[in-house]
Amino acid sequence: MFGESPELRFDLSPLALSTSLPSPNSAPFEWYDLLAEDAINNIQKHNLGFAEISLSRRQSPVPETEDEIDPQLQAAGQSRPADVAFEPWKSPDIIALSDDELGFFHHYINVVGPILDLFDPLGHFSNLVPKLAVHNVGLLKSLLAVAARHMALLSDHQTAQNTFNVQTPVSHSGLQDSNGLNNHNPFLEVATQYYYETLQYLSQNLLYPSYTKSTEIISTAILISTYEMFDASGRYSDGGWERHLRGIFWIQRSQDNNGETKDGLRRAAWWMWLRQDIWVAFRESRRVLTIWRPTKRLGDLTPEELATRIMYICARCVDYAANEKHYDMNIRIGQGDKLLQALDDWHKILPLSFQPIYAHSTPQPGLFTPIWIHPPSYAAAIQMFHFARIVVLINQPSLGGMSEFSRRQRLLDESVETICGIALMHQGNDLPSAFINYQALYAGE
Repeated sequence: MFGESPELRFDLSPLALSTSLPSPNSAPFEWYDLLAEDAINNIQKHNLGFAEISLSRRQSPVPETEDEIDPQLQAAGQSRPADVAFEPWKSPDIIALSDDELGFFHHYINVVGPILDLFDPLGHFSNLVPKLAVHNVGLLKSLLAVAARHMALLSDHQTAQNTFNVQTPVSHSGLQDSNGLNNHNPFLEVATQYYYETLQYLSQNLLYPSYTKSTEIISTAILISTYEMFDASGRYSDGGWERHLRGIFWIQRSQDNNGETKDGLRRAAWWMWLRQDIWVAFRESRRVLTIWRPTKRLGDLTPEELATRIMYICARCVDYAANEKHYDMNIRIGQGDKLLQALDDWHKILPLSFQPIYAHSTPQPGLFTPIWIHPPSYAAAIQMFHFARIVVLINQPSLGGMSEFSRRQRLLDESVETICGIALMHQGNDLPSAFINYQALYAGE
């Protein structure tokens, strides 16, 4: 079964095994420095009007324990009660939201969170992250930033207001662009504002060890990365998303997070990070960054775990397609065969719940047959399977022969038809599946 077989363990990405890999304690700082460097470049390039100095990292932290800041306790030789938590980076009270912020908060919970939770049945990003955010300014700002940036993706501003019942943020509607003119999409301006406020928060709080090891910082990192994914072709995009994914890899390693971590939010964050890195690695023809390997066998996985396992197998298929190293043709063919067998093993063990609940019985010639698999995470898993199979087949050398050509073409046709059929059924109706649809369709072209 895939994940346990030594012969399937190909070389890992040089990006992941770099000798300059930061230590666990310095990983959050290295990640932030990547963010700040690119942010300052954007401020200068686009005349955004943000103070560059506000992104400088604080050099000395506020004391993290109440003992250190309460002179009466110190004078009496006493310490705070063990059950009283004091963390300067976390608010004990719920942070108040303005009407404008409440609108973005709703959009995050109802629209953006489910996108992140596609493969997480417990919905940590929709259910838990908002609760953490109202006690942590940095996480809250990143949540508002990604919500506003997602709304900015909608081509028609008025459509966004009508569809999601969110009004233009009045307090930010006067923001101006570099030419001193109001931008036609205020959501983009607000998103940018929240993004830089998130970075300002990070610059002031990274010196707290409890913060750099918290679920809040890894959640913030994922939301920032998702913001940058939405902004990848935007006005202020500089290609930083790809670099910053490497920084998140460093933080994940420093926290010892992986796809089997017991903490549900950390595990969900790891899988979301891998989803993004698979896409970037595929587009850049590089290997994925993860060096983690699953320990559970296929036969021991729940249906939900099977849905995420295909992402790991897909990552190994993207590794195979990378152009970083050339192998002997026979070795290359053998590796491709092992990956195809791993994909087949995964597909054969799937329970009936992964089967379509609807497929048009009389497809029209020249058209793809709509395929409905429910729930959406299972449909996305099937698309990832076919995406991975296409990636291997188009990168595996062939010794020739009509029989081999016909077999490959049959598999490719089947994968393209399945990917397009699922996408056709979900088109316009399932926003959480849109990213997987796009990725799979891109490979199937």
